[in-house]
Amino acid sequence: MLSLTGTYALQAALHLALHRPGEAVSAAVMASQLEIPASYLAKVLRRLAREGVLKSSRGPGGGFHLARAPEQLTVAVVVAPFQALRPARLCLMGGECDLTDPCSAHARRAAWNAAALEILEQTTLADLLSGEPLGDPVRRSSELARSGP
Repeated sequence: MLSLTGTYALQAALHLALHRPGEAVSAAVMASQLEIPASYLAKVLRRLAREGVLKSSRGPGGGFHLARAPEQLTVAVVVAPFQALRPARLCLMGGECDLTDPCSAHARRAAWNAAALEILEQTTLADLLSGEPLGDPVRRSSELARSGP
């Protein structure tokens, strides 16, 4: 699950992906259109700019735009500044997970964490905007490898 802030970051990135490359959108306009509190979104956008996901410009006609093409930005890159994408240390059975003597739920939790992370790392903004179903992640990753960057 994405955190609320991660979701806002992804919504903002997708919103910007719908604009022409380099076309700046102000934080206020984006907040209004996405129905996100303006001050909250402004902080998210500034953080994305610091992380190199967005570029910003000041003054008349200023605002934010994607730093890279939607085909080059993954969901993981967009949401990583706002939430942990690494496996949780808290054990589902209580306490911290002991990797030398894992709990009964450990293997399945590790598998679902790995599957979710793989999807976030392989899904680009362009993929989300395409409307295409996910398909087989293994086949998709081999297709990406053949097609190159």
